[in-house]
Amino acid sequence: KDTNNPTWNQKFTFNLQDNNDSLYLDVYDDDAMGRDSIGSAKIDLKKHVFGKECYNAWITLPAMLGLLSKGEIHVIIKQHAKK
Repeated sequence: KDTNNPTWNQKFTFNLQDNNDSLYLDVYDDDAMGRDSIGSAKIDLKKHVFGKECYNAWITLPAMLGLLSKGEIHVIIKQHAKK
């Protein structure tokens, strides 16, 4: 809250199939009167995730509407064995 360097420490579990090509990330801040987009990114799953043990990267959130980049997000993706 009220910081330019937030830490979310959120964990999500997704059941992805090999035919999923991309994971889309939309990042927003949380304001008392709504939310503002911080940025969006796309991870190419076939190139960076599938067939690898772990994806660990800082992803720059691209500039929007001619503005400078609003930051980056640290993403770690670990694959679990199929059941």
